[in-house]
Amino acid sequence: ADSTPTSLEQLELRLAELELKIGTSVVSSSSQTQNIDVTSRLDNLLRIESSRRPPAPPTAKASDASLHTKRAALHQEFRTIDRLLSELAMSPLAGPAASVGGNANAPLLFRRQEILASSDSMKRDMEVLSRIRELTMIGVKVTNDTNKSESNVVNCPIVASERYNLPSDPEAKERLERLCFRVAEVHKRSTAVLIRADRMLDSYGKVMMALSEKMVLAEEQIKG
Repeated sequence: ADSTPTSLEQLELRLAELELKIGTSVVSSSSQTQNIDVTSRLDNLLRIESSRRPPAPPTAKASDASLHTKRAALHQEFRTIDRLLSELAMSPLAGPAASVGGNANAPLLFRRQEILASSDSMKRDMEVLSRIRELTMIGVKVTNDTNKSESNVVNCPIVASERYNLPSDPEAKERLERLCFRVAEVHKRSTAVLIRADRMLDSYGKVMMALSEKMVLAEEQIKG
């Protein structure tokens, strides 16, 4: 009969010590209230302890997935770096003398980098060459004979015909001079028309201002 109060007292003492260490304390009076308080105090201690615990580390599966993603990203970066290094490699261009040569090999060493850096301008140049090729094909019969390609370009109408040779045609020069003179005359007349229009607008503004003043004076006289 005396063991139960002793165990309760021991439990009370241990709870009191834990509460003092954690920073909480509860005082109880009767045995029934004490039993209820012990349960609530234990729950309170468990809640405080669980709230003070650090967050649980990520699971092994999540950690492995994150590590796999990082490794895949690193491998992709390494592949990109290797590809760029292979594109900018100097040894295939300069040969075995690249490691020994000095300034004399500089044009060969950096030729590929120069070509890669001027890719945009080369693209524009290729487009211009394509347009030139299309122009040289005007009026030329398409054949499969590759040996006559040079003669076809030389004898194409845009090169050989006098119709397109405007600088050496006296009539074309005279027509161009007359056209330039007419354009100059049109420009001169349009400038004079613009000046007259500006003057007319200025005069119109002055007339409207004077008319407005007259109307105000007339209205004042009528009211007076």
